[in-house]
Amino acid sequence: MHSKQFNILCVHLFKHSLYVHLWIGPYACAEWNYGGFPLWLHFIPGIKFRTDNEPFKAEMKRFTAKIVDLMKQENLYASQGGPIILSQIENEYGNIDKSYGPAAKTYINWASSMATSLDTGVPWVMCQQANAPDPIINTCNGFYCDQFTPNSNQKPKMWTENWTGWFLAFGGAVPYRPVEDLAFAVARFFQ
Repeated sequence: MHSKQFNILCVHLFKHSLYVHLWIGPYACAEWNYGGFPLWLHFIPGIKFRTDNEPFKAEMKRFTAKIVDLMKQENLYASQGGPIILSQIENEYGNIDKSYGPAAKTYINWASSMATSLDTGVPWVMCQQANAPDPIINTCNGFYCDQFTPNSNQKPKMWTENWTGWFLAFGGAVPYRPVEDLAFAVARFFQ
């Protein structure tokens, strides 16, 4: 999507009293080819994704700053009167950070500092990141998040992905989640 199209979409959403949670990334997700990363990143000498790696961090910072600058130029952050009320850095890194060893914590601290230094005027979140450093808000993704608690009493309890189903595996059963279960999970989250 072109930045002007995104601007038009955001303005349209705002006119209808809807707000935006901007997932900047880096977007790493198994549902997309190469995790959603552009293939050309693979060809940068010495790059290792999603860890304390200077080539990766340089590209991540460049991309994140570019997106933030585009949003600021269009006054899309709530701090500028726009509809973007949250920004997200990283995606479910807590599910895999143990495989990176001590470099994972260094990377998460760096990502947090880098994101907040961009001064968006809105909170930043990290989903599925129990050790998200302050002021980053750690959030829950899943089918049920009623047992989730933030890692600080200074942070709100947030559920960024309520999974309504799951992916269809070739030859497997079609996943199904009854709407009643979905409603029950939401009610329990707010109890």
